[in-house]
Amino acid sequence: MFLTNQRMLSASTVCDLYKSRWYVELFFKWIKQHLRIKRFYGTSENAVKTQIWIAVSVYVLVAIVKKRLNLDAPLYTLLCSRSFR
Repeated sequence: MFLTNQRMLSASTVCDLYKSRWYVELFFKWIKQHLRIKRFYGTSENAVKTQIWIAVSVYVLVAIVKKRLNLDAPLYTLLCSRSFR
């Protein structure tokens, strides 16, 4: 059962909205776990998108380096700042 104050929406539309929201939550959970984004530095849509794209780019580049160098360490370990000291 879903509760809403949007009485103009059908039950299936409300369910679809909750489902979409769940995917957004999973996406941000993945970002926090893998891209090490703890907070966003900007508040505008462009600032948030830019920060996410930079983090994804770094993640992909590290994954490429890991594969090319045949490294055994997990990506998370390679992404940790301590591993570069």
